Amino acid sequence: MAIVIELLGGECTGKTRLANELADALQAVVVTEELRDFVDQHARTPERGEQAGVMQRQADRLQAAIRAADSDQLIVCDPSPLMTAVYSVQYFDDYALLERALGDGAPPRLLVRCHPDVPWTSDGLHRDGPKARQRSHEILSQSVLPAMPDGRVLEVSGPAEQRVDAVRRALSL
Repeated sequence: MAIVIELLGGECTGKTRLANELADALQAVVVTEELRDFVDQHARTPERGEQAGVMQRQADRLQAAIRAADSDQLIVCDPSPLMTAVYSVQYFDDYALLERALGDGAPPRLLVRCHPDVPWTSDGLHRDGPKARQRSHEILSQSVLPAMPDGRVLEVSGPAEQRVDAVRRALSL
């Protein structure tokens, strides 16, 4: 079965850079972000009623990659579908998706939480600012991490190379 890593972290926390570095270093397959595609297509962020669809399409992308993978393939989901649920809490004070995401199916092999210790940079409609990034980090700390089994979330910080090394160690690669 494929080895699945799901990335967690607010905007501009190095998730995509880490995914790309893992693809280069470990020949991982990267599952790209449905939310980014939604914003590009609609020139706006999703409304409350669209959040569930965005989360489901991200989960569908991940499942398609798992079905297509070789037995020992490393798959990196950038980001975890769980992040859409975090954003739903953040922007709409809606916990329904979070409850659903935390209760869905088999857990990934490894959740990797990217800390907001990299410089924040603007990216048009895709990013709201350092305060939004910090709020996502807080929601992960308060509502997601306490619901995770011990040892299931790898916390990464620092430069990309340091983050890749931490993932390698966690996977014993």
